[in-house]
Amino acid sequence: MGYSYEKKYDAVIVGAGAIGCSIAFFLARESQGKFKVALVDRNVVGDESSSGAAGMLAAQIETEAAGPFFDLQVQSREIFKWLSGELEDITGVNIRYSKKGILELARNPEDRKTLETRMAWQKAAGLSVEWLDGGRITQDYPFLKNNPDGGLLAPEDGQVSSSHLVQALCDAAKKLGVDVFESESFDDPVLKAPRQGFLETNISRFTAGHFIFATGAWTGRLLGGGVPIDPVKGQILIYETPEGWGKAKGWETPIYCGKVPCNVPAVCYLVPKSDNEVWVGSTGEKRGLDKSENTEATLALAKAAAEVLPEISTFKLKSVWMGLRPGTPDGLPLLGLLPGFDNVHVASGHFRNGILLSAVTGKIFADILLKGKSSLNLDAFSPSRFVKTASAA
Repeated sequence: MGYSYEKKYDAVIVGAGAIGCSIAFFLARESQGKFKVALVDRNVVGDESSSGAAGMLAAQIETEAAGPFFDLQVQSREIFKWLSGELEDITGVNIRYSKKGILELARNPEDRKTLETRMAWQKAAGLSVEWLDGGRITQDYPFLKNNPDGGLLAPEDGQVSSSHLVQALCDAAKKLGVDVFESESFDDPVLKAPRQGFLETNISRFTAGHFIFATGAWTGRLLGGGVPIDPVKGQILIYETPEGWGKAKGWETPIYCGKVPCNVPAVCYLVPKSDNEVWVGSTGEKRGLDKSENTEATLALAKAAAEVLPEISTFKLKSVWMGLRPGTPDGLPLLGLLPGFDNVHVASGHFRNGILLSAVTGKIFADILLKGKSSLNLDAFSPSRFVKTASAA
């Protein structure tokens, strides 16, 4: 086959979403541009699930117990405190980082017991967390429907704009020397254990010392079933508020409202955005690569949102986003070598936490490739935990 170009790199990252762009940025940053990196995507940068993520940095919300995954989330959240400013300094792109906390509402006495238990162990772990009673919620969030059972506020949590984050990471990576290739597809990569020499796209051959698959919901298929990562469809409603509505209300804190009665698994959260939008999510539906709208889910999410924020029923439903998130059997990401290989890495399976975990994932792979290992214990996230070796082609 004749190629339009054939290039050699220290590392080739397949997939230019939040995870792939973060790895590219941190490799370039930590090596001061000396590590030659290519970032390759079959479409355009940030075109898949990263484009529709609500952007919550919810390290403490939805977490039921301490452990490696919780620690990973908290560490990644902390990185954003300096990363946002550095990215803007390099690129001029504001990722809309906001540390205004996230509030999870107790919708009934049972919810309250669950949240009080979470508050106790998080306080014991030295984390900032606060209980707001119903009166305090009404005082601080008067636009919400009365919630007598109160709620749990995690003041260190926050949010970013997922699209701006991906743009900033990619732009910064390019400024630091990363080569970015769009519209190049690894539809059927030929993998040869134990060491991969090159990968071919539809038009090019990339030779590298390391290959990192940050390909989201497509990872399992691309790696021949060597890792159990499958697509889970997420659906989010995007409402347009009247001009200045959110600013006038002083609302910057995302609200998490719990499970939604629906024909598919769904939870309700409301995320106020600075551009006169409120994002309402979200579903988790196993439908293969089907990204069509589930109209029943749309109605269920809209109803759940209106039960918390009555005024949202008067807002314009601007759009419904559907995308595919990478799910794993145990709900944990896969971070490390593909079983059977010594230079093919997996950085996927982040499910609904891709934006939050993008920062720490970038740092982890920069450490692995540049220093030989990460300072973090990654055993819980090793792809080898599923004990399935990808067969050599």
